[in-house]
Amino acid sequence: GSQVHLGCSAEGRPPPLLTWFRGPQVLREEPGAAALPLHLAQVSPQDSGTYTCVAENRHGRHNRSLELHVA
Repeated sequence: GSQVHLGCSAEGRPPPLLTWFRGPQVLREEPGAAALPLHLAQVSPQDSGTYTCVAENRHGRHNRSLELHVA
């Protein structure tokens, strides 16, 4: 039932598209944003899984993943 706040930021020229995924599902995306927070309210065990933030522009793509375990 607690909240979880996940942060993601990136810099690039041109500014990257930031996207949050849970598995293959897009949760949130924002073109040209320097940061894209992801807020999960009242997490439950069903929210457990791999969350990935992807920063992408025409020069490339970088990502970071984390594993969320909710007991």
